[in-house]
Amino acid sequence: MNKITHIITGGTILGQVPEYKEVGELAGIFDNTIDVEKYLVHSLKVGVEIETKEVCMKDSRDITDLDRKMIQTVIEQSFEGGVRLFLITHGTYTMPDTGIFLKTHISKDILENVSIIITGAMYPTNFIGSDALLNLGASVAGLLNAEKPLGVKICMHGRYWNPEDIEKDVEHLIFKKKQNSI
Repeated sequence: MNKITHIITGGTILGQVPEYKEVGELAGIFDNTIDVEKYLVHSLKVGVEIETKEVCMKDSRDITDLDRKMIQTVIEQSFEGGVRLFLITHGTYTMPDTGIFLKTHISKDILENVSIIITGAMYPTNFIGSDALLNLGASVAGLLNAEKPLGVKICMHGRYWNPEDIEKDVEHLIFKKKQNSI
């Protein structure tokens, strides 16, 4: 059976939205709808073992390089234990920053042998109309079906992106290709 290490950092997907305090309060009402392991293993029955590691529970604008270093450490330790698939749920504002950090700080030997997908949501998982379930499903499908290791990718809107090539369009709540990106 495949094993995925799910690294939790908070973000809107888990209700960490400081500008809308009611979102954080409401996110706790339906705990089962934001339990990624329960959703993937018990609801969707994707046939995967999930190991969950919580690094922090922050809005991504509050994530520091120390937090990113902890993510890196979890990946390296899990890799040593045989894990090659990683799902990071993360806030959307600094997803690209975390992706770039991981690409530049994890050794090439590890990066060439792992698939790391960073995902999140523009709206909390338990909100009607949330993009969280699409992003989680597309992320896990990418992890389980990749023919070769992916390295570090961001999965939003059902698409896979290189972290250095995208930016968040706050006005339209989407990710788009950077203007200066090839």
